[in-house]
Formats: sequence, C-alpha cells, structure tokens
Amino acid sequence: MADFPLTLIRLRFECVAETPIHLGGVRAGNNLRGALVDVMRRATCPYSVPAVAGVSPVPDPEHVATCPVCWLVAANEKPGVERRGYVLTPPLYLPETLVPGQRFSFRLTLVGEAQRYLPYFVLAVPEMGSTGVGYKRGRFRLLRIVSETLNGNEEEVLAEGETVLHIPKHSITHADVLERVERAVQTWQGQGMRELNMVFLTPIRLIWNDQLVKAPDFAIFFARLLERLDELAIQFSGGERRSYKERTHLHHLASQVRLIENDTRWTEVPSGSSRTGRRTWISGLIGTARYGAPIEVWRELLPWLIWGEMVQVGKDTVKGNGVFRLVI
Repeated sequence: MADFPLTLIRLRFECVAETPIHLGGVRAGNNLRGALVDVMRRATCPYSVPAVAGVSPVPDPEHVATCPVCWLVAANEKPGVERRGYVLTPPLYLPETLVPGQRFSFRLTLVGEAQRYLPYFVLAVPEMGSTGVGYKRGRFRLLRIVSETLNGNEEEVLAEGETVLHIPKHSITHADVLERVERAVQTWQGQGMRELNMVFLTPIRLIWNDQLVKAPDFAIFFARLLERLDELAIQFSGGERRSYKERTHLHHLASQVRLIENDTRWTEVPSGSSRTGRRTWISGLIGTARYGAPIEVWRELLPWLIWGEMVQVGKDTVKGNGVFRLVI
C-alpha cells in the first residue's frame, strides 16, 4: 500500500525532576497518563465533574466533536474497537524513583486529526509537573518540547525558557517510512536470509481468540499491529479498509517469519484508577525475540513494523504499553 494515509507528529517532552518522583518502573506510562488525563479533565471538560449519585452526565455529540478530552480520552462509542488518537511512550531505562535535578523525557504521538489538539497537550504537561505524578505526587518542570522525524532531524516546538509555541511544519508520512525501509534494505545486498531482533521495552499485551498471548508469536503480533494501523488510518486519517487480498498476502508473509531465539518474560503489572477506584492489569511480554525470514519478506513487512514502533501495539498503548524497537 504505497498511499497509506496515516500521518503523525511525535513529540518529545524533556523535563527535570523538582522533587523525588516515583514513576514506578514499568508503571511509568500508566502514572504519566493518569496525571495527564486528570489535568485535561479538570481544565477542559465540563463533563468530567464527579458523578452525581453514581451517574455521570453523557456528553452530546457536538461537545464530543470539539472537546479534546472527550475526543481523545473519554469518548468510547465502540468499546474494544475504537482507538485513541494519541500514544504515550514513557521514559525508558530509568530507576523507579527520580531524584531532584534528574532529567527525563517522555513522548506523545498525535495521530492524524488528533494533531489539531497539540496545544492542549502542551498546556497540560507543565500543569502535570506542578500538580505532580506518581506515588506522593512528585513534581517536575518542563524544559522544552521537540518534534522528532524518522531521518533524525528535529523541530523545536517549545524552546527552553520560552512561551511561544511553534507548530511542527512536518508530519511523519508513509513516504518517510518507505525511505527508511530502503535505507535498511540497501545494507542487506547479497543476503538471502536476514535475522531481526525485536526488543519489547514495555509490556506487550495481545489478545488472540479471547486469550492472552504469552509467547512472542510473530504472526499474531503482526496481525494485531496491522489491524491497529488500519483502524487508526480509518478513524483519524480518512483511510479506507485494506483489501482482503492485501491483508491475506501480508499475513501469509508474516507466517513465514520464524522465531529463532526467545528471551522474553511475562510481567504482571497492576493499574489503578483514582477516578473509578478500580484495579486492572496492564501485564504483558517484556524482553527480546530474534526472528528470521528471507529479505523479500522483510522488505514488505518492514514498513508496518516501523509504523508500529511509533504507534505501539496491543492493549493499553495510551498507558505506555506496547513499546518495541527493531534492531535491524
């Protein structure tokens, strides 16, 4: 699919801890997302007031269409199917607790039409820092915001010490993804088979036939990724459903990928909601898996894997789950 319509902006928020921050390791994404949603609910959405007699007011469609909280966070007309227009990538390789003065960064990826709500996120993050995040509400200060591209270039969205917001001039498109694929494939000349490592950095939580998938089965992983990408393109970028012929072809290619080495483990991760008071689970696979396939197979699968690095895969991506990296 040379004209895949998905676009996105990938923002890196660079911050510094002002008090000890208990991000919670693999729960860092969940803690950051909770703080972000709390701020946006309080500041933006009148429908996010506490429920009266256990009943929350139902937003009207016109409100949902213009309210970033409802549109990005709260609206869920099709539970289990509807996608969110943003993805949170938590800080990686950090201790569970940050000390004052320690720098860290996290990323928010805005997909398609969700890019219009960029200013709301920019305003919400400093308030997150003032309100606090995680256990004991550790505070931080936003230093600057950068928009990342696939070729390594960056656009400064908010410079340190400034208050003027610069909207990124460029979104990442499928053309950018295809360029990266070609750069990778050019280094493979003369090879018949190729091995790739996939590093699952935060829990990958996949469901197949109503069951949790606790092994890095590539065909299942790819099927869920392709489904996610197509739904995002349809919901946020005006895309159309991929043809049955193309889906079948890609699934056939994915079935040719073989697991060579498995160094993953299942990690149990609880997730609590201060709003509902309920405890859920965002557990999943973490670790590294090595796969092998002919180069012509990788050439066709790589574009979708590269998209997957940016939008993440599986359940709870808005809470930081599903972060993986390709080692090509």
